[in-house]
Formats: sequence, structure tokens, C-alpha cells
Amino acid sequence: MKFTKIFFMLLILAGNSLAQSSGSYGFTDARSLSLANTYTARSLGVDALGINPANLALQDLTSFSLKTVIPLPTIGFNFSAPISMERINYFFGGVDDGSGKKVGRYLTEADKSELGDLLSDGEFITNFAITPLAFTININKNVGAFGFAVTDRLGTNERLSRAFLDLAFSGLTSGNVYSFSDIVVKSAYWRDISLSYARQIFKKDDFFIKELFGGISLKMVQGFYYVGTAKNNSQFQLGDKNKIIGSWDYEVNTAFSPDIGVNYGSDSVSTIEDFSPSLFPTPAGSGFGFDIGFTGKINEQLTVGLALTDIGSITWDKNQATIKGSGNFIFEGYTTKEALDSLEDKFKKITNDLSSSFSTSLPTALRIGVVYQLDQAPFIGSFPGQMAVSFDYNQGFNDEIGNTKTPRFSLGIDWNPGNWIPFVRTGLSFGGKQGFNWAFGLGFMLGPLDFNFATSNFNSLLGMNSAKHLSFGMDTKWRF
Repeated sequence: MKFTKIFFMLLILAGNSLAQSSGSYGFTDARSLSLANTYTARSLGVDALGINPANLALQDLTSFSLKTVIPLPTIGFNFSAPISMERINYFFGGVDDGSGKKVGRYLTEADKSELGDLLSDGEFITNFAITPLAFTININKNVGAFGFAVTDRLGTNERLSRAFLDLAFSGLTSGNVYSFSDIVVKSAYWRDISLSYARQIFKKDDFFIKELFGGISLKMVQGFYYVGTAKNNSQFQLGDKNKIIGSWDYEVNTAFSPDIGVNYGSDSVSTIEDFSPSLFPTPAGSGFGFDIGFTGKINEQLTVGLALTDIGSITWDKNQATIKGSGNFIFEGYTTKEALDSLEDKFKKITNDLSSSFSTSLPTALRIGVVYQLDQAPFIGSFPGQMAVSFDYNQGFNDEIGNTKTPRFSLGIDWNPGNWIPFVRTGLSFGGKQGFNWAFGLGFMLGPLDFNFATSNFNSLLGMNSAKHLSFGMDTKWRF
């Protein structure tokens, strides 16, 4: 169990040290986070970048908005695990031996079965994003609005196989087939540099949509590292006379910036001595993407929005390699060196052909949203301040980092009581990879500067022991 505990904690630490954004559930900005990422028709100014570029043309409080690292950086993280802190403490926290000394817990077969069920029933997901610079300017309805942003995104998705966990906890059992097809590992770090434009398409007072706005964002993407399983159909079992019979059939695609210093062998373009940390590492891959969006004003109270984001891909063609294994094998314990060498050859081969490359899709997603300005509703009399109620549907088209094909629905409420009282924001999210979440956040307007703090997992803060999801976001926005 000591090995298992160490392995598990390393997995948790790896998830926290990596991290990403965009897609149907990835981190965006603190304001959107506090609304449970209900943002398609609600985000304005610099907050609309990466969500719905058409919203750049909508009227914000000011025509120019800016986010940078001063006084606080735009930063956020999101971590999810299939097991709660309470169960981690139970399995790995130890027990009192009766003399006040804490010793490791002896796990019964029922404990091992429960732990295996928990760890294999979901993914370890981490998303992290930081935006060192982003700004937008809305000139007028005839010229339109422009935006620019640089965002670094990191992330990881990890899923463990139940067969792997059974093997780690209980060892080989005769008659069981250990399949590793459920294991998923994806980790990446890339940078988006985007240029956006939006403007009014038409205004017709006698039409259902009184005003229609359109926008597009063009993205240059630099990839700095990628590790991902392309396939995994490996399996083995314990046969007669303790023979281990199985087959390897897996592929893992990798690519690392030469500055990171990962050495694949004699054909590698990088060595450990090449490691040189930098804010501007040499890309291991590059690509192009774009967002396109439309926003329509039905009336003064009701606005609808639709956007397709992160359409595109990254081609990894610098210091890339495919690590794979294939072939059947029989291991009888004591065997010859030749047999062991043959087994090793089948288990791991590295293809480091610098003339080859592989591609990964960006986390393409469809967003549909509606926002209603409740304080302006004709059936509402005097209302304390301003309140907007939003609803969103987000649908990912792949399972890349920050994305899922499982639909996500969300509801957000943004209330500005007025005067010096902070903005109060909350929201509910359903579906996606994280299921139910209750979001909460506060916003402060101090002259030309906005401060925003949020979590999309406020329910986890209320019950930390049972929490499986944690998130936090903060940003400052300048308005001129």
C-alpha cells in the first residue's frame, strides 16, 4: 500500500502542477466563473474574447477595456478528481494504533474494491489559464470593435483503468484479464495570440431581431508540449503454471519544446543540457484557429448569442515522437536474456522521425446563450439596482483538454445593487464533466478599475471534506 499511496499522491501533485482553458468547460475569466460560465450573451468588452467575439460590438460601460498583470493578473485554475478529500483521508490518512501513534490503515478487500471504484469512476482534470495582456476598443457602430489577447493555457486529463488499480492493490489473480484500454492521459501547454473584430450587421426596428452583431477572432497558436494516448488496447492475464500471457498495443504521442530538454535518444534534437526556462520557449508545434459569433438584441431587455469557438488544430513537428508497443508475449518468471530483450522490444519503441508530425484539434465548442435584463422588465416595478439573468448551452465537439462531448447547461444571475455595494454573482451548472456546480463571486468597481473574485465550486467550499471539484479565479479590468 505504500507504493500505491506514493503513486496516488504523485498523480494528484502532477495534476496540480499542470493545468488549461477554453472548450465547453475550461476556465475563462473570473466574472464568467462566478456565473457558472454562463457567458455567451452576457460577456462584454475584454471578457468576450474567447467566448463570443460578436459581443465586442455591444455597448459596455466604456469603449476601451484592458487586462494585464497590474495590479492583479488574470489567472484561474480548476481541479477535479473522482474521489473526495474525506475518502482520501480515510484510505491514506492513517489510524491511531491505540497509543496515540498514527500508523497506516490496513485496507480490507472491501476497502480496496471501493477505492478502485472511486478512482476509476471519473477523471483527474486540471485547467489553468493566465492572460498577461488583453484589450478591446469599440470605436463606433460603423467602424466596429477590435480586440487583442495573449493567453497561456495548460491542462491535463487523466483516467485510470480499473484493471490497473486492481493490479496495484491486489496483484495478479488467476483467471482475471487485465485490460488497460480505459487509461487516458492528455497533457498540453499552449499559447493563444488572437486578433478579433466585431461590428453591427444590421438594425431593423420592424424585425424580430432589432439589432444583429457579428464577430470573428483569428488565433495564432504556439504549442510548447503535448503528451497524449493515441490508443491503448494492451492486456494480459495469469495463465497456467504462473505464466503471464498478454499483448502490447498502445501508442503515446509526445512533443516538447527543445528548450525543455527532453531527450528521445540518438535522433533527438534536444538534450537535458538544453533545458533553459523562458517566458518565450521555442514552440514544439504551431497552428491556427478561429472563433465566430453572433449576438442579437430582441428588445431592450432580451439578448441572444451564438458562437463557435476554437475551430482549428495544432501540428506538432518539433522534437516530437511516438512511443508505442505491439506484439504478443509470454513471461514465465525465470527466462533468458534474449527473451527479456524481446519482451522489452515489444513493450517500448520510440519513433523519433523528425520528418513526421501529428496534429491535435483545438477544443472546439458550440455556445448558445440568452440574457434577460430583469430590472428593465415591464412587469417589474421599482428594482434595487440592476440584475441580469442568463442561460447557456455549451456543447463540445471533441474530448480535448477543457472540452467534452457531454452537453453543459448553466444559469447565471448578475446583480449590481448600486452605489459602493459589490456586484453579487452566482450561478448553477449541470452536465459536462463536472456535473452539478454552484458558482459564486464578487465584483468591485473602483473608478476605472474592476476587481473580480470567483469560484465555480462554491458548494465544495461549504463541504470541503466531500469536495471533488475546486476552482478559483481572479482578475482586474481597466476601463477608459
